[in-house]
Amino acid sequence: MAIIGAGPYGLSVAAYLRSEGVDFRIFGIPMQRWQAHMPKGMYLKSEGCASNLFDPMRAYTFRQYCAERGLPYARFGVPVSLEVFAQYGLSFQRRFVPTVENTIVTALDRSSGAFELQLADGETLRTSKVVVATGLSQAAYTPAVLAQLPEELRSHSSSHHDLTEFRGRDVTVIGGGQSALESTALLHEAGVEVRLLQRGPSIRWNAHPPLSRRSLGERLRRPMSSLGPGLGQWLYCNAPVLFRYLPPHIRIARVQKSHGPAGAWWLKDRIEGRLPIIVGHSVRGAEARGPRVILHLQGSDGKLRHLSTDHVIAATGYRFVLAALPFLSKRLLSQLGALQQTPILSSNFESSVPGLYFTGLASAYQFGPAMRFLQGAEYTARRVSQHIAGSGHRVRVGDPAPRTHLQGCEDF
Repeated sequence: MAIIGAGPYGLSVAAYLRSEGVDFRIFGIPMQRWQAHMPKGMYLKSEGCASNLFDPMRAYTFRQYCAERGLPYARFGVPVSLEVFAQYGLSFQRRFVPTVENTIVTALDRSSGAFELQLADGETLRTSKVVVATGLSQAAYTPAVLAQLPEELRSHSSSHHDLTEFRGRDVTVIGGGQSALESTALLHEAGVEVRLLQRGPSIRWNAHPPLSRRSLGERLRRPMSSLGPGLGQWLYCNAPVLFRYLPPHIRIARVQKSHGPAGAWWLKDRIEGRLPIIVGHSVRGAEARGPRVILHLQGSDGKLRHLSTDHVIAATGYRFVLAALPFLSKRLLSQLGALQQTPILSSNFESSVPGLYFTGLASAYQFGPAMRFLQGAEYTARRVSQHIAGSGHRVRVGDPAPRTHLQGCEDF
């Protein structure tokens, strides 16, 4: 079988399949997005206990990696460096998935009951099962009003690894979430003339996580999970299979509204009072005038204003769209059942095309908000590997004992 993608989800699925004795090939550059498509100096929004890749024995957590190298770590309260996390991911890959092939899949089709993959190095192979674990690749979302601008005048926040390239230019970052806020802070700290523009009336900040043991009553009322405190967050992390039974319109609404735009607690002091922030304004139009962009804005009071800038960075998030995957053939696309342009999946992450599985962001409308984050990789890897191996919940001699799903940042 084949796995397309070598990020946290692809590597976790591969580690589980390897423990099941399943023969597979995995394609992709390990942790590429984390190394090349996120800005240097960035920190993860997830806390230390929610920044793991997964093997069946949980033998190599982020905590263990930090302990081995004498790096600072805490379940809560110590921001996770992008560089350290990427190196942890590569270390996990070398330990559990040493067979990653550093090439990409350029085409995927299915005929005569088998999938045919074309690789960038020219190889063609046939296989019975394929797991798509492409993460956020091809999922960057840029609003239409900005997408029509020339590429030299606008970009998505995922396009930049070294933000110092903007020194000497005037930059406007659009968005209100972590990506927008952290990109703006990094640009400002790099000496760039930058402002933040967001539609909402104010910036939302996540609360500082609890650092002391909470009372039993607090833990029962607002149980802690990898997605934060609250019964809803705890259920998203620990019962994704139940999420599938909600009506589709409720699932879609929950995913879209859960974890709305907000900044990490540790970022607030690097933003407020340090750089220009324009809130309560929507972009109604954008046009290129020579080497600059003119943004036509509308305030919450209905008044119009115009803003001139050298470059616009759209930190406007990600949306998975099946048709955006460049390797999927038109024939496969026509056979895939879809919900809001994402695949309809079985309880084992299998699509309407037998043997074709989707993970991560592609599965969020089926299994809930946890699939948008690292936390979802554990449940995904376990379900997919069990289904492919044909073992269900059966435990073979020598296999690790069954685990409950109460993993991550739970405090009870």
